[in-house]
Amino acid sequence: MAESVSETAELAERIGSAFAEADVDRFGALLAPDVRWGSDDHPRACRSRAEVLETFRRLLGEGAQGAVTELAAGTEGVLCGLTVRWPGQPDQPAERTLFHVYLARDGRIVQIRPYDDREAAADLAGVERAGPPTLPPA
Repeated sequence: MAESVSETAELAERIGSAFAEADVDRFGALLAPDVRWGSDDHPRACRSRAEVLETFRRLLGEGAQGAVTELAAGTEGVLCGLTVRWPGQPDQPAERTLFHVYLARDGRIVQIRPYDDREAAADLAGVERAGPPTLPPA
């Protein structure tokens, strides 16, 4: 799925902009029609753009709030650090730090992979370990 870092850097900027505005439709425009999110054995795995967007809308409707803490472009995709809050959700921690890797092909997100560990996420995204992370625009 290798992309150039300049291509994934552009994608990272677009992801950051969509998240900053909480614009689900703008984020949806970055997804391939057959994007995959979650492992095959997960009960809520998403297998299409429509399913991913439905999941994002449901989470936002349930009061989930997220803040992007890091965006870094790699050779395979974009590493996105997130702090997520689930107010009033007893089955979720009040706040959680996690990482998404948005694997890219032809400028579109083809797979979303969640991680608790930044190092593993960075490796999958093809992000170089040297240097500070790229933060989203303020």
